[in-house]
Amino acid sequence: MLQQAINILVIEDNPGDYVLVKEYLEECFSNASIIHATSINSATPILQEKQVDVVLLDLTLPDGMGIESFHSIHNIAPLVPIIILTGIGDREIALESVKYGAQDYIVKDDSSPTVLQKSIQYGIERSKVLDHLKKSEEQYKYLFQNNPLPMWAFDKQEGNFIMVNGAAQKHYGYSEEEFLKMSIHDIEVFEDAEHAVSNSFLKRSSLTKNYASDLKHLKKNGETIDVEMQTHSIVLEGTKAYLAVLHDVTERNRAKEQLRQSEQMFRTISENFPNGAVAILDCDLKVHYIAGKEFPVPGEDALYFKNKVYTTHFTHPTRQDLEAQLLDVFNGNSVVFEASNDLHSYMISAVPLKEIDGTINRILIASQNITAQKRNEVEKEMLIEELTQNNSDLRQFSYITSHNLRAPLSNLLGIIKLLDTSEVQDPMTSLLLKNFEECTLQLNDTVNDLINVLIIKNNVNAKKERLDISKIFDRVINSIQTTLEAGEMKVHANFEEVTEVDFNRTYLESILLNLLTNAVKYKSPKRKPEVHAYTKRMADGSVKLYFSDNGLGIDLNRYKDRIFGLYQRFHDHADSKGLGLYIVNSQIRVMGGEIDIESEVDKGTTFIITFKQENVYDQ
Repeated sequence: MLQQAINILVIEDNPGDYVLVKEYLEECFSNASIIHATSINSATPILQEKQVDVVLLDLTLPDGMGIESFHSIHNIAPLVPIIILTGIGDREIALESVKYGAQDYIVKDDSSPTVLQKSIQYGIERSKVLDHLKKSEEQYKYLFQNNPLPMWAFDKQEGNFIMVNGAAQKHYGYSEEEFLKMSIHDIEVFEDAEHAVSNSFLKRSSLTKNYASDLKHLKKNGETIDVEMQTHSIVLEGTKAYLAVLHDVTERNRAKEQLRQSEQMFRTISENFPNGAVAILDCDLKVHYIAGKEFPVPGEDALYFKNKVYTTHFTHPTRQDLEAQLLDVFNGNSVVFEASNDLHSYMISAVPLKEIDGTINRILIASQNITAQKRNEVEKEMLIEELTQNNSDLRQFSYITSHNLRAPLSNLLGIIKLLDTSEVQDPMTSLLLKNFEECTLQLNDTVNDLINVLIIKNNVNAKKERLDISKIFDRVINSIQTTLEAGEMKVHANFEEVTEVDFNRTYLESILLNLLTNAVKYKSPKRKPEVHAYTKRMADGSVKLYFSDNGLGIDLNRYKDRIFGLYQRFHDHADSKGLGLYIVNSQIRVMGGEIDIESEVDKGTTFIITFKQENVYDQ
């Protein structure tokens, strides 16, 4: 007899039958609490509110008939074992209820305390076992469905999928419904049909219970992946099947291939290393591997250096310095230095080769013969020194020439001012004097221009300061207001995005003056002249000034390479000297900036000036 107290709910509408069942129960279970309900409705609150260990259910009730009575109670308390009390005529319905989950059935006419006791005891114990099995199954399904690795099961006969977890659905791209209509053959990838027959998974795994295999699978999006699939034989719902766990090893295999290619590339590079060799040394500086086009000892091959100390072919004191440098690499440092051996010079670089645990047992060293480069460097330094001296001489010559021309030019200009040509009667003399005056003034302008250019070119340390572009621009506008009004020029300026730059004040005024006067000088007769100027800050912190006009424009296809050249003219204007853009470019370049141009004939020109800012300021 059961020792623990149990609660038994008897759902029986026949008083006589209930009394008989109650007597049997009291005889069998002295510690039982017997609860009586006469209908499904009256039993419902009892099942919902009280702990019931077993239900004795009559299938014929006022509010339920046959199998429907069982379903009603089972739906209310699915975990409570139910034993059917039935008459002889209801035996088939009782059997059907057992199929749907009832623990047992008892024919009322055959009932006895012993039969009732056994049925209740077995029912309770069987319910516990089934509950345990159900929980185990739920745990298994939970582990299967929530495993982060793709998993599936497929039958051994045809390879059809029986179940598949969410990770597999996500990784392969198929829904569960799509998977269950497929077989393992649908996702296997082979080189050709012959391989498919001999290498299919079911063919290779047919002789083993557990099997691990490297395969190629096809995802729904058409991507082919490398898969390591581990399988175990199971019986699932009466079907012999494989349970498979899958590991996508595409990246691992790709990494292996990349490593193989890297090793091959390293070998190719080392074997073809120009003018030198690549070697791997151990802690004793012995050579474990060496390859290249030119070894440190002329005439010897790689075999000569095998297991030899790398520094032995260098003489003292170079050998000691070389050993000290290389041994420092085992401390985790990279070194680059020069070493000489007899008549040859080498550029040597070495880096540590770390193990997985971070230790350094070997180093990689590359040596390159730079004897010819050293010779070329000496020659280049001599050439640079010579060019520097020549440049200095030319600069000095320019200063001397301009200085020596200045005195006679001043005298000639003075003579021109003293000459009174009004008394000259001879036309030829008058013409000669006029040409003399024009040539003298032109020569004076040329000398002044050259002096200005020399000053700009040599003033590499011109002072920079923080300038307000808007104020500088307004000052230049005011200085040539009369010229702008005479040319009917409209000026539009917007410096709100960037208001300040680091630049030389005099140069900035000169640049803006040149651009404005050029815009007036080369305006188009077809339209009202306009100028647009604005600033913009770039991602690298530099500032660009855009200066656009709608004038004559310049044919860049013809003049692009000459735009900023000295004495370059692109329009037939009598007062054009071809010096303004050269000076603008020189002033910008000497301050570390850049200038570019966009132009189209008869549409206008845009100058783009880039100011390289030493400090980025918040605007």
